[in-house]
Amino acid sequence: MEFQLSKMSKPIQEYFFRKDVKEGFEIIRLSQFFKENPESKISKAHRVRFYAMAFITEGRGRHSIDFKTYEYRERNILFVGKDQVNAWLDYAKVDGFLLLFTEEFLYHNQIIFRDISYAYPYNSSLYQPVIPLEGEERYETFLSLIDYLYKEYRLPESKVKPAILQNLLRTLLLKIQSHAIKEETSARASDKELFIRFQRMIEERISESRNVKDYCHYLQVSYRRLNAACKILTQSTAKEFIDQMAILKAKKHLLDQEKNISEIAYLVGFEEVTNFTKFFKKHVGLTPKAFVLSIQ
Repeated sequence: MEFQLSKMSKPIQEYFFRKDVKEGFEIIRLSQFFKENPESKISKAHRVRFYAMAFITEGRGRHSIDFKTYEYRERNILFVGKDQVNAWLDYAKVDGFLLLFTEEFLYHNQIIFRDISYAYPYNSSLYQPVIPLEGEERYETFLSLIDYLYKEYRLPESKVKPAILQNLLRTLLLKIQSHAIKEETSARASDKELFIRFQRMIEERISESRNVKDYCHYLQVSYRRLNAACKILTQSTAKEFIDQMAILKAKKHLLDQEKNISEIAYLVGFEEVTNFTKFFKKHVGLTPKAFVLSIQ
C-alpha cells in the first residue's frame, strides 16, 4: 500500500485515498506500511485527505499532528483526521495496524456517523489524538476486533464485503466512543453542543470576523456563556480559541501555496497584510515566509 500523491508542487505533499481501493477503506500492518513508504517520505509533514487510525501493538514513537508532537506507545490508538498535517517522526520497532478510510465509506446509510471531525475522537480541539487502552481485557477486546477486521479485509471480494467492513469499522468507532477516557472537566452536554456550534461558526465566518461579540450574536448566546464553555472545554478564552483557529487555518493555507499572502490574510479576518504578519509572528514566533521555510 502506497499513498496516492497529489500532482501539485507544494512545501508539503498531499495524499489522497488510493484510487484502486474502491470501497474507501484499507487496513494494513504498520510494519508493512513502513516498509512500503520510506522515512524520507512519511517523516516529512504531509496532509491526508482521509481519516487514519493506528492501533499500536509494539514499540513507541512520536507523531506530529497539526504542528504539535505527540508520543505514543504499545496499547495506544493514534488518530489523524481528514485534512490534518502530520508526520511520522519516530517509529523504530513500531508495529500494529493502520486503518485508512474516507467519510463516504463510513457515512454510507449511517446518519449517526455524520460530522466525525467534530466528534470523539477526531475533534482535536476537544480530545487528544492518542488514547491509551488501559487494562488487559479492554486491550484484548480491541485487538480481537481489529484483527477480525484485518482478516475480513484480506478475504476475496464479494458483494457483501463492503457492508461487512463498514459495519465492523462502525462497531470499532462505537467501541472507542463507549470506552472514552473520562474527561477531566465539569462540562455539560449543553457546553459541548455550544462549543461545537462555535467551532463550526468560526470555520464558516472567520474571514468576516475574529470578534467574540460577533460570534455571540451569530450563536445567540451571551459573551459570558460562550466564554465559560470555551474555558471549561479547552482552558482557553473564546478570543484565544478564535486566534488558535485563525493561526491553524493560516498555517494550512500557507503550506497549500495556492493563495498569496493577501488572500490568506483576508481568509483569516485581516484586511491588511502587515497586521496579519504581526499577528502570525506574535503567535508562532516566525513570519509567514519563515514558517513555510521551516517546514520544507
